[in-house]
Amino acid sequence: MKRLSSVLSFVLGATLSVGCGGEMDPGLEQEAGSGESSSTTAAAETPASAPSALALPAYCNGVLNWNPAWTAFEDEVLKLVNQQRAAGATCGGVAKPKVPALTFDERLRCAARVHSTDMGTNNFMSHTGSDGSTPWQRMTNAGYVWRSAAENVAAGYATPAAVVAGWMKSTGHCNNIMGSGVKHLGVGYYYAPSSTYKHYWTQSFGAQ
Repeated sequence: MKRLSSVLSFVLGATLSVGCGGEMDPGLEQEAGSGESSSTTAAAETPASAPSALALPAYCNGVLNWNPAWTAFEDEVLKLVNQQRAAGATCGGVAKPKVPALTFDERLRCAARVHSTDMGTNNFMSHTGSDGSTPWQRMTNAGYVWRSAAENVAAGYATPAAVVAGWMKSTGHCNNIMGSGVKHLGVGYYYAPSSTYKHYWTQSFGAQ
């Protein structure tokens, strides 16, 4: 059982538009049921100033000591994403040119880990956290002062290669991965063996 969901770039200073019903590869849809993809562009309050780049905020304390195998999975997702960006892609029938590699950001990884942990621990998959948080709030809470941002989430994929392949087959997720407007990426993986999907993934994209 697998599920995907993406929130397309959130940029300061425009109007709100939300769309649902993202595309999925038929094979994924058969296993996963319905996936979601929503596009959000909205005006928002300017996030608070970030804390020192040398220290993460207390919000991240629960995700600093991480299973080394999970960290390796996260690092592999970043590697695979950058390989895809270097090759170019077709997202929903639209050719996407090669784009520069994303750089790792510890704050975005914190936001992604917090959300993957929340999904796995509380047995759900959504962009909205169990506390009502949005992707943008989680990034801000982690100390990332974003100008634009996006999030992909997935559940049920057991390996980095599988989850990246799933995202690339879905238009909204593919567009996030190939987006030229983001520069940084943090990935969070969490394994919850007693939950419905077991494997939970979050990609937090941003630019400052």
